[in-house]
Amino acid sequence: MAFTLTAEQQRWVDIASSLAPDIAKASRRDDEAAAFPTETFALLREAGILNLAVPRQFGGEGPATGNAHLTAYLVTEQVSRACAATGWDLIIHYHQCGAVARLGNDEQKRRILGDVVTKGAIMGSLGSEVNHQEQTAAKDATRKLIFQAEMAPVKGGFLANAAKHFCSNAPVADYMLYWSIAPGANAATDGLTLSIVTKDSPGLTFSRHGWDDIIGLRSSVSWSAKLDNVFIPWDNVLGEPGDFVQKDPYTLELSQAFHLLGAAQGALDYVLEVLRARPFLQNEEGLMVTLGELSGEVQASRGSCLIANSLWEQERFGDAALASLRAHHTARETAIHVITKVFDMVGTRALFKTAPLERLWRDVRTASLHTRASQLLRLVADADVAGHYAPKQKYGALVDKPKTWADLGIAREPSSAVA
Repeated sequence: MAFTLTAEQQRWVDIASSLAPDIAKASRRDDEAAAFPTETFALLREAGILNLAVPRQFGGEGPATGNAHLTAYLVTEQVSRACAATGWDLIIHYHQCGAVARLGNDEQKRRILGDVVTKGAIMGSLGSEVNHQEQTAAKDATRKLIFQAEMAPVKGGFLANAAKHFCSNAPVADYMLYWSIAPGANAATDGLTLSIVTKDSPGLTFSRHGWDDIIGLRSSVSWSAKLDNVFIPWDNVLGEPGDFVQKDPYTLELSQAFHLLGAAQGALDYVLEVLRARPFLQNEEGLMVTLGELSGEVQASRGSCLIANSLWEQERFGDAALASLRAHHTARETAIHVITKVFDMVGTRALFKTAPLERLWRDVRTASLHTRASQLLRLVADADVAGHYAPKQKYGALVDKPKTWADLGIAREPSSAVA
Protein backbone atom coordinates (compact mmCIF):
# COMPACT_ATOMS: atom_id res chain seq x y z
CA MET A 1 0.00 0.00 0.00
CA ALA A 2 1.52 3.32 -1.07
CA PHE A 3 0.79 6.23 1.25
CA THR A 4 2.51 8.98 -0.75
CA LEU A 5 0.28 12.02 -1.15
CA THR A 6 -0.47 13.34 -4.59
CA ALA A 7 0.42 16.94 -5.38
CA GLU A 8 -3.29 17.84 -5.16
CA GLN A 9 -3.70 16.17 -1.77
CA GLN A 10 -0.62 17.95 -0.44
CA ARG A 11 -1.95 21.25 -1.75
CA TRP A 12 -5.15 20.88 0.27
CA VAL A 13 -3.23 19.80 3.37
CA ASP A 14 -1.09 22.93 3.01
CA ILE A 15 -4.16 25.12 2.61
CA ALA A 16 -5.73 23.70 5.77
CA SER A 17 -2.44 23.96 7.65
CA SER A 18 -2.09 27.63 6.67
CA LEU A 19 -5.43 28.36 8.33
CA ALA A 20 -4.48 26.61 11.57
CA PRO A 21 -3.33 29.74 13.49
CA ASP A 22 -6.62 31.55 12.79
CA ILE A 23 -8.65 28.44 13.60
CA ALA A 24 -6.84 27.95 16.90
CA LYS A 25 -7.16 31.63 17.81
CA ALA A 26 -10.98 31.53 17.51
CA SER A 27 -11.34 28.20 19.28
CA ARG A 28 -11.45 29.45 22.87
CA ARG A 29 -13.86 32.29 22.06
CA ASP A 30 -16.37 30.02 20.32
CA ASP A 31 -16.05 27.38 23.03
CA GLU A 32 -16.78 29.85 25.83
CA ALA A 33 -19.80 31.22 23.98
CA ALA A 34 -20.99 27.75 22.90
CA ALA A 35 -21.35 29.42 19.51
CA PHE A 36 -20.89 28.02 16.02
CA PRO A 37 -17.48 29.01 14.57
CA THR A 38 -19.01 31.31 11.98
CA GLU A 39 -15.82 33.28 11.31
CA THR A 40 -13.75 30.13 11.03
CA PHE A 41 -16.22 28.55 8.62
CA ALA A 42 -16.03 31.73 6.53
CA LEU A 43 -12.28 31.07 6.22
CA LEU A 44 -12.92 27.42 5.30
CA ARG A 45 -15.52 28.50 2.77
CA GLU A 46 -13.23 31.07 1.17
CA ALA A 47 -10.43 28.48 0.93
CA GLY A 48 -12.76 26.01 -0.82
CA ILE A 49 -12.56 23.49 2.00
CA LEU A 50 -16.35 23.21 2.41
CA ASN A 51 -16.52 22.02 -1.20
CA LEU A 52 -14.30 18.96 -0.71
CA ALA A 53 -17.36 16.78 -0.11
CA VAL A 54 -19.10 17.96 -3.29
CA PRO A 55 -18.38 15.96 -6.48
CA ARG A 56 -16.54 17.87 -9.20
CA GLN A 57 -19.43 17.17 -11.56
CA PHE A 58 -21.53 19.50 -9.43
CA GLY A 59 -18.93 22.21 -9.01
CA GLY A 60 -17.07 20.88 -5.98
CA GLU A 61 -13.60 19.54 -5.31
CA GLY A 62 -14.38 15.92 -4.50
CA PRO A 63 -15.04 12.61 -6.28
CA ALA A 64 -18.46 11.02 -6.83
CA THR A 65 -18.24 9.51 -3.33
CA GLY A 66 -18.62 12.95 -1.78
CA ASN A 67 -16.86 13.11 1.58
CA ALA A 68 -15.41 9.57 1.35
CA HIS A 69 -11.91 10.26 0.07
CA LEU A 70 -8.46 10.78 1.51
CA THR A 71 -8.17 14.51 0.79
CA ALA A 72 -11.25 15.28 2.90
CA TYR A 73 -9.88 13.07 5.69
CA LEU A 74 -6.47 14.74 5.62
CA VAL A 75 -8.03 18.20 5.74
CA THR A 76 -10.23 17.07 8.63
CA GLU A 77 -7.09 15.99 10.48
CA GLN A 78 -5.41 19.37 9.92
CA VAL A 79 -8.45 21.37 11.04
CA SER A 80 -8.94 19.14 14.11
CA ARG A 81 -5.27 19.56 14.91
CA ALA A 82 -5.97 23.29 15.38
CA CYS A 83 -9.41 22.93 16.97
CA ALA A 84 -11.17 19.63 17.62
CA ALA A 85 -14.60 21.25 17.85
CA THR A 86 -14.26 22.93 14.46
CA GLY A 87 -13.00 19.64 13.02
CA TRP A 88 -16.18 17.97 14.31
CA ASP A 89 -18.38 20.62 12.70
CA LEU A 90 -16.53 20.05 9.43
CA ILE A 91 -17.08 16.28 9.38
CA ILE A 92 -20.78 16.80 10.13
CA HIS A 93 -21.02 19.11 7.10
CA TYR A 94 -19.01 16.65 5.00
CA HIS A 95 -21.07 13.63 6.07
CA GLN A 96 -24.39 15.21 5.08
CA CYS A 97 -22.92 16.39 1.75
CA GLY A 98 -21.66 12.86 1.13
CA ALA A 99 -25.08 11.34 1.71
CA VAL A 100 -26.62 13.67 -0.89
CA ALA A 101 -23.73 12.98 -3.30
CA ARG A 102 -24.22 9.21 -3.09
CA LEU A 103 -27.99 8.88 -2.65
CA GLY A 104 -29.46 11.93 -4.32
CA ASN A 105 -30.57 12.25 -7.93
CA ASP A 106 -28.93 14.73 -10.28
CA GLU A 107 -31.50 17.45 -9.60
CA GLN A 108 -30.97 17.16 -5.84
CA LYS A 109 -27.21 17.25 -6.23
CA ARG A 110 -27.31 20.29 -8.51
CA ARG A 111 -29.69 22.15 -6.20
CA ILE A 112 -28.41 21.26 -2.74
CA LEU A 113 -24.72 20.67 -3.33
CA GLY A 114 -24.75 23.50 -5.85
CA ASP A 115 -25.74 25.81 -2.99
CA VAL A 116 -22.77 24.58 -0.97
CA VAL A 117 -20.47 25.64 -3.80
CA THR A 118 -22.12 28.86 -4.98
CA LYS A 119 -23.72 30.14 -1.78
CA GLY A 120 -21.54 28.55 0.90
CA ALA A 121 -24.46 26.56 2.32
CA ILE A 122 -23.80 24.58 5.50
CA MET A 123 -25.19 21.09 6.12
CA GLY A 124 -26.46 19.81 9.47
CA SER A 125 -27.95 16.70 11.06
CA LEU A 126 -31.41 15.78 12.36
CA GLY A 127 -30.55 12.21 13.29
CA SER A 128 -30.15 11.35 16.95
CA GLU A 129 -33.18 10.61 19.08
CA VAL A 130 -31.21 10.21 22.32
CA ASN A 131 -32.70 12.83 24.65
CA HIS A 132 -30.02 14.23 26.97
CA GLN A 133 -32.75 15.70 29.19
CA GLU A 134 -34.10 12.25 30.10
CA GLN A 135 -32.39 10.24 32.82
CA THR A 136 -34.21 6.94 32.22
CA ALA A 137 -33.98 4.60 29.24
CA ALA A 138 -36.86 4.17 26.82
CA LYS A 139 -38.78 0.92 27.17
CA ASP A 140 -37.72 -0.24 23.71
CA ALA A 141 -34.03 0.70 24.10
CA THR A 142 -31.77 -1.90 22.50
CA ARG A 143 -28.17 -2.30 21.41
CA LYS A 144 -29.23 -1.45 17.85
CA LEU A 145 -29.88 2.03 16.51
CA ILE A 146 -33.59 2.81 16.33
CA PHE A 147 -35.55 5.68 14.80
CA GLN A 148 -39.07 6.65 15.83
CA ALA A 149 -39.34 9.83 13.79
CA GLU A 150 -42.60 10.02 11.88
CA MET A 151 -42.85 10.27 8.11
CA ALA A 152 -46.55 10.44 7.20
CA PRO A 153 -47.52 10.38 3.50
CA VAL A 154 -49.47 13.38 2.20
CA LYS A 155 -50.02 14.82 -1.26
CA GLY A 156 -46.67 15.86 -2.70
CA GLY A 157 -44.52 14.26 0.00
CA PHE A 158 -44.55 13.63 3.74
CA LEU A 159 -45.20 15.33 7.05
CA ALA A 160 -42.43 14.89 9.61
CA ASN A 161 -43.15 14.85 13.32
CA ALA A 162 -40.24 14.15 15.63
CA ALA A 163 -38.05 15.23 18.49
CA LYS A 164 -34.37 15.14 17.56
CA HIS A 165 -31.39 15.79 19.80
CA PHE A 166 -27.64 16.41 19.44
CA CYS A 167 -28.44 18.04 16.09
CA SER A 168 -24.91 19.07 15.15
CA ASN A 169 -24.72 22.21 12.97
CA ALA A 170 -28.49 22.15 12.50
CA PRO A 171 -29.41 25.51 14.09
CA VAL A 172 -27.08 27.30 11.64
CA ALA A 173 -27.46 24.95 8.67
CA ASP A 174 -29.15 25.71 5.38
CA TYR A 175 -29.95 22.04 4.76
CA MET A 176 -30.41 19.27 7.34
CA LEU A 177 -30.48 15.51 6.89
CA TYR A 178 -33.61 14.04 8.52
CA TRP A 179 -33.43 10.36 9.50
CA SER A 180 -36.63 8.31 9.70
CA ILE A 181 -38.14 4.92 8.89
CA ALA A 182 -40.34 4.86 5.80
CA PRO A 183 -44.04 4.35 6.58
CA GLY A 184 -44.87 0.66 6.22
CA ALA A 185 -41.30 -0.51 6.72
CA ASN A 186 -40.48 -2.45 9.85
CA ALA A 187 -36.81 -1.68 10.38
CA ALA A 188 -33.80 0.34 9.31
CA THR A 189 -32.60 -2.59 7.21
CA ASP A 190 -34.79 -1.67 4.26
CA GLY A 191 -36.67 1.31 5.62
CA LEU A 192 -34.14 3.86 6.88
CA THR A 193 -34.80 6.94 4.79
CA LEU A 194 -32.81 10.16 4.56
CA SER A 195 -34.60 13.36 3.58
CA ILE A 196 -33.64 17.02 3.38
CA VAL A 197 -35.23 19.62 5.64
CA THR A 198 -34.52 23.26 4.81
CA LYS A 199 -33.80 25.95 7.39
CA ASP A 200 -36.96 27.91 6.56
CA SER A 201 -39.33 24.94 6.98
CA PRO A 202 -42.53 25.89 8.87
CA GLY A 203 -42.86 23.76 12.00
CA LEU A 204 -39.11 23.38 12.58
CA THR A 205 -37.92 24.84 15.88
CA PHE A 206 -34.78 24.51 17.97
CA SER A 207 -34.23 24.58 21.72
CA ARG A 208 -30.91 25.54 23.28
CA HIS A 209 -32.14 24.33 26.67
CA GLY A 210 -29.32 22.59 28.55
CA TRP A 211 -26.73 23.11 25.81
CA ASP A 212 -24.75 25.68 27.79
CA ASP A 213 -24.09 22.95 30.37
CA ILE A 214 -22.34 20.56 27.98
CA ILE A 215 -18.58 20.36 28.51
CA GLY A 216 -17.29 19.59 25.01
CA LEU A 217 -17.85 20.25 21.29
CA ARG A 218 -19.78 23.30 22.44
CA SER A 219 -19.40 25.10 19.13
CA SER A 220 -21.22 22.30 17.31
CA VAL A 221 -24.46 23.95 18.58
CA SER A 222 -26.01 20.49 18.77
CA TRP A 223 -29.30 21.76 20.14
CA SER A 224 -32.56 19.80 20.26
CA ALA A 225 -35.02 20.13 17.37
CA LYS A 226 -38.78 19.77 17.22
CA LEU A 227 -40.49 18.96 13.93
CA ASP A 228 -44.22 19.68 14.03
CA ASN A 229 -45.89 18.74 10.74
CA VAL A 230 -42.83 19.77 8.76
CA PHE A 231 -43.56 19.20 5.08
CA ILE A 232 -40.89 17.26 3.16
CA PRO A 233 -41.60 17.29 -0.60
CA TRP A 234 -40.65 14.30 -2.70
CA ASP A 235 -37.94 16.45 -4.22
CA ASN A 236 -36.14 16.31 -0.88
CA VAL A 237 -36.39 12.55 -0.28
CA LEU A 238 -33.14 10.78 -1.13
CA GLY A 239 -33.71 7.58 -3.08
CA GLU A 240 -35.70 4.51 -2.09
CA PRO A 241 -36.40 3.42 1.49
CA GLY A 242 -33.38 1.65 2.93
CA ASP A 243 -30.92 2.95 0.33
CA PHE A 244 -28.65 4.28 3.07
CA VAL A 245 -28.17 0.72 4.33
CA GLN A 246 -28.59 -1.28 1.13
CA LYS A 247 -26.86 0.85 -1.51
CA ASP A 248 -24.49 3.26 0.27
CA PRO A 249 -21.55 1.38 1.80
CA TYR A 250 -19.77 4.37 3.30
CA THR A 251 -19.70 4.98 7.04
CA LEU A 252 -18.81 7.85 9.40
CA GLU A 253 -16.23 6.05 11.53
CA LEU A 254 -13.18 6.80 9.40
CA SER A 255 -14.01 10.52 9.33
CA GLN A 256 -14.26 10.38 13.12
CA ALA A 257 -10.96 8.51 13.32
CA PHE A 258 -9.13 11.22 11.37
CA HIS A 259 -10.82 13.81 13.57
CA LEU A 260 -9.53 12.09 16.73
CA LEU A 261 -6.13 11.59 15.13
CA GLY A 262 -5.92 15.31 14.44
CA ALA A 263 -6.77 16.09 18.06
CA ALA A 264 -4.04 13.72 19.27
CA GLN A 265 -1.54 15.38 16.95
CA GLY A 266 -2.67 18.78 18.22
CA ALA A 267 -1.84 17.75 21.79
CA LEU A 268 1.53 16.47 20.64
CA ASP A 269 2.17 19.77 18.84
CA TYR A 270 1.49 21.65 22.06
CA VAL A 271 3.88 19.64 24.23
CA LEU A 272 6.58 20.03 21.58
CA GLU A 273 6.12 23.81 21.76
CA VAL A 274 6.51 23.64 25.54
CA LEU A 275 9.66 21.53 25.32
CA ARG A 276 11.24 23.86 22.76
CA ALA A 277 10.40 26.91 24.86
CA ARG A 278 11.71 25.29 28.08
CA PRO A 279 14.72 23.24 26.94
CA PHE A 280 15.70 22.26 30.48
CA LEU A 281 12.71 19.90 30.49
CA GLN A 282 14.46 17.92 27.78
CA ASN A 283 16.91 16.75 30.45
CA GLU A 284 14.15 14.76 32.16
CA GLU A 285 14.64 11.20 30.93
CA GLY A 286 11.16 9.97 31.80
CA LEU A 287 9.50 12.92 30.12
CA MET A 288 11.40 12.43 26.88
CA VAL A 289 10.74 8.68 26.86
CA THR A 290 7.02 9.41 27.26
CA LEU A 291 7.22 11.81 24.32
CA GLY A 292 8.72 9.05 22.18
CA GLU A 293 5.95 6.66 23.20
CA LEU A 294 3.21 9.17 22.36
CA SER A 295 4.78 9.96 19.00
CA GLY A 296 4.77 6.24 18.19
CA GLU A 297 1.11 5.90 19.20
CA VAL A 298 0.08 8.75 16.92
CA GLN A 299 1.98 7.19 14.02
CA ALA A 300 0.32 3.83 14.65
CA SER A 301 -3.09 5.47 14.69
CA ARG A 302 -2.35 7.31 11.45
CA GLY A 303 -1.24 4.05 9.84
CA SER A 304 -4.48 2.35 10.85
CA CYS A 305 -6.49 5.20 9.32
CA LEU A 306 -4.54 5.03 6.07
CA ILE A 307 -4.99 1.26 5.81
CA ALA A 308 -8.75 1.66 6.20
CA ASN A 309 -8.78 4.38 3.55
CA SER A 310 -6.82 2.16 1.18
CA LEU A 311 -9.48 -0.54 1.51
CA TRP A 312 -12.20 2.00 0.70
CA GLU A 313 -10.25 3.04 -2.40
CA GLN A 314 -10.12 -0.63 -3.44
CA GLU A 315 -13.92 -0.79 -2.96
CA ARG A 316 -13.52 -3.69 -0.54
CA PHE A 317 -16.44 -2.21 1.33
CA GLY A 318 -16.98 -4.77 4.09
CA ASP A 319 -13.27 -4.97 4.89
CA ALA A 320 -13.00 -1.19 4.73
CA ALA A 321 -15.91 -0.58 7.10
CA LEU A 322 -14.48 -3.11 9.55
CA ALA A 323 -11.01 -1.57 9.29
CA SER A 324 -12.60 1.84 9.92
CA LEU A 325 -14.09 0.56 13.18
CA ARG A 326 -10.66 -0.63 14.25
CA ALA A 327 -9.08 2.67 13.17
CA HIS A 328 -11.74 4.59 15.10
CA HIS A 329 -11.02 2.60 18.25
CA THR A 330 -7.26 3.09 17.91
CA ALA A 331 -7.63 6.83 17.27
CA ARG A 332 -10.03 7.19 20.19
CA GLU A 333 -7.73 5.46 22.65
CA THR A 334 -4.70 7.28 21.26
CA ALA A 335 -6.28 10.73 21.54
CA ILE A 336 -7.46 10.19 25.10
CA HIS A 337 -4.13 8.73 26.20
CA VAL A 338 -1.95 11.33 24.45
CA ILE A 339 -3.90 14.29 25.84
CA THR A 340 -3.91 12.80 29.36
CA LYS A 341 -0.16 12.18 29.30
CA VAL A 342 0.55 15.65 27.88
CA PHE A 343 -1.17 17.10 30.94
CA ASP A 344 1.38 15.22 33.07
CA MET A 345 4.28 16.34 30.90
CA VAL A 346 3.37 20.03 30.89
CA GLY A 347 2.41 20.14 34.55
CA THR A 348 0.37 22.86 36.24
CA ARG A 349 0.65 25.24 33.28
CA ALA A 350 -1.67 22.89 31.41
CA LEU A 351 -4.50 23.75 33.79
CA PHE A 352 -4.97 27.31 32.54
CA LYS A 353 -7.46 28.14 29.80
CA THR A 354 -4.75 30.03 27.96
CA ALA A 355 -3.41 26.56 27.12
CA PRO A 356 -5.44 24.42 24.68
CA LEU A 357 -5.30 21.15 26.64
CA GLU A 358 -8.33 21.55 28.86
CA ARG A 359 -10.53 22.41 25.87
CA LEU A 360 -8.94 19.70 23.74
CA TRP A 361 -9.54 17.07 26.42
CA ARG A 362 -13.23 18.07 26.76
CA ASP A 363 -13.79 17.98 23.00
CA VAL A 364 -12.13 14.59 22.57
CA ARG A 365 -14.01 13.01 25.47
CA THR A 366 -17.26 14.32 24.03
CA ALA A 367 -16.48 13.06 20.53
CA SER A 368 -15.44 9.68 21.93
CA LEU A 369 -18.95 9.19 23.32
CA HIS A 370 -20.73 9.68 19.98
CA THR A 371 -21.24 5.91 19.84
CA ARG A 372 -20.46 3.61 22.75
CA ALA A 373 -17.05 2.05 22.19
CA SER A 374 -18.43 -1.27 23.45
CA GLN A 375 -21.00 -1.31 20.63
CA LEU A 376 -18.39 -0.73 17.94
CA LEU A 377 -15.93 -3.23 19.42
CA ARG A 378 -18.65 -5.86 19.65
CA LEU A 379 -19.25 -5.40 15.92
CA VAL A 380 -15.53 -5.95 15.33
CA ALA A 381 -15.47 -9.07 17.48
CA ASP A 382 -18.63 -10.51 15.88
CA ALA A 383 -17.15 -9.91 12.42
CA ASP A 384 -13.83 -11.49 13.35
CA VAL A 385 -15.61 -14.62 14.59
CA ALA A 386 -18.06 -14.77 11.67
CA GLY A 387 -15.41 -14.03 9.05
CA HIS A 388 -17.47 -11.38 7.23
CA TYR A 389 -18.90 -7.92 7.77
CA ALA A 390 -21.49 -5.81 5.97
CA PRO A 391 -20.61 -2.10 5.76
CA LYS A 392 -23.80 -0.89 7.48
CA GLN A 393 -24.16 -3.83 9.84
CA LYS A 394 -24.87 -1.61 12.83
CA TYR A 395 -28.03 -0.42 11.03
CA GLY A 396 -29.10 -3.73 9.54
CA ALA A 397 -28.23 -6.57 7.19
CA LEU A 398 -28.05 -6.52 3.41
CA VAL A 399 -31.06 -8.17 1.75
CA ASP A 400 -31.48 -9.71 -1.69
CA LYS A 401 -34.46 -7.57 -2.67
CA PRO A 402 -34.72 -4.22 -0.85
CA LYS A 403 -38.15 -2.62 -0.60
CA THR A 404 -39.10 0.24 -2.89
CA TRP A 405 -41.67 2.98 -2.37
CA ALA A 406 -43.95 1.04 -4.71
CA ASP A 407 -43.57 -2.06 -2.51
CA LEU A 408 -44.80 0.04 0.42
CA GLY A 409 -47.80 1.18 -1.60
CA ILE A 410 -46.53 4.76 -1.92
CA ALA A 411 -46.27 6.33 -5.36
CA ARG A 412 -43.25 8.59 -5.73
CA GLU A 413 -44.35 11.77 -7.45
CA PRO A 414 -42.24 13.30 -10.22
CA SER A 415 -39.82 16.08 -9.40
CA SER A 416 -41.21 19.61 -9.39
CA ALA A 417 -37.75 21.16 -9.24
CA VAL A 418 -38.14 22.70 -5.78
CA ALA A 419 -36.37 26.04 -5.63
